[in-house]
Amino acid sequence: MNKKLKTVAIIGGGPAGATLGTLLARKGYKVAMFHSDIRPELIVGESLLPAIIPIIREVGIEEEVKKFSVFKPGASVWMDDGFENDAPFTMGRGKLPEYAYNTPRDQFDMAVLNKAQEEGVKIFRIIAKVEKGTPEKEVLLSRDTIDATNDFFNGQPDLLIDATGRTRLFARLLDTPARMGRRKDTALFAHVTETHKISNGNINLHRMSKGWSWRIPLPGRISVGIVVDQQHLNKLGSTKEEQYDNFIAQEPLMKRFTEGSKRLTGVTKYTNYQLISEKMYGPGWAMVGDAAGFLDPIFSTGLYLGMKSGRDLAHAIIEDSAVALKKYQQTRFDDLRMWQKVIDTWYSGRLFTLFYVGQDRMDTRFGRMIAPVMRTQLTRIFTGEAVSTRYSRNFLKFVTGPLIDTMKKYGLHNRDVRDLQID
Repeated sequence: MNKKLKTVAIIGGGPAGATLGTLLARKGYKVAMFHSDIRPELIVGESLLPAIIPIIREVGIEEEVKKFSVFKPGASVWMDDGFENDAPFTMGRGKLPEYAYNTPRDQFDMAVLNKAQEEGVKIFRIIAKVEKGTPEKEVLLSRDTIDATNDFFNGQPDLLIDATGRTRLFARLLDTPARMGRRKDTALFAHVTETHKISNGNINLHRMSKGWSWRIPLPGRISVGIVVDQQHLNKLGSTKEEQYDNFIAQEPLMKRFTEGSKRLTGVTKYTNYQLISEKMYGPGWAMVGDAAGFLDPIFSTGLYLGMKSGRDLAHAIIEDSAVALKKYQQTRFDDLRMWQKVIDTWYSGRLFTLFYVGQDRMDTRFGRMIAPVMRTQLTRIFTGEAVSTRYSRNFLKFVTGPLIDTMKKYGLHNRDVRDLQID
């Protein structure tokens, strides 16, 4: 291998880092990963998109994931208690597989990590320490970390990767600026017993009187999450458990769905989850996955974008050029920016308005003409293909912008976008 980069250290053993390590090890790189077995009881990102299937096939874990997961044929969106819209992935009519999985994250993450080890990645189960370096190599492993590896890299590795997720180790070390999202909601979720079974395996997304929620069918249980403004949660209790339990008990739709259920786990809390680093690589280092940027949990893009970034960074490292790394960073910026625009349609109420108006106008000539295209493109939001082609991006931009504005001018059957926004 006649390349400048031969040794790579990945700090963090999650799916993004493990995907990167697997693909590099297959190409002959000497790769080590620093991984701690300490992890939260639950991790957000249990419902996969069809867009991730080609990646887990490339990594080589789909058959294993299938064994411990629930088959996922589509998504169901509840605008209110009396209006549900189903989006089978078959309606996407794109190039992606027409299915995905709902998966226990502890088993999924272990499957990716084990695959990396099988491919030759050395796993060090220690917490790596880093320090500022020189302009030529801005981040270095500490001396005691190198000693703990028995000098595996024969000095410093050629490239250090931050795969520490929301810990954002390198960004904090280098004081890298980041762009914050506009929303500051809090996500709380837990696993409950299957008292209200979701028969077809769809992820269910619900618009609430306050915030929104998800239900994800998993083997023997259901993941139930809520995403709500923290100020509202503060009124419901002093602990995350009190806030979660009281919200579900008081929200009519959630109360019905979870009636008689028992919470099987503790409550996991995520806050402040719209952030994008303005710089994702530099001399001797790069970021991957959530360490580079993360978005809202709606539409389940997080794990997909994380593993995609691992694959994209692997290709850039293998190409081994400044141009390739710059392209990797720009692709990551583009992916996050475009998905943020899609996410904004959910919170603004424009996406819900399209569902309602589509139903109202189905009996018109215009409605019958546009309905098939509308169904296909909106379904691609839930498959992950909504931003992958110029046509899909432009269509979504049109229907959630100029089209709705035109409909507002001529009447929306008493619908107002603001009435359907997420508070």
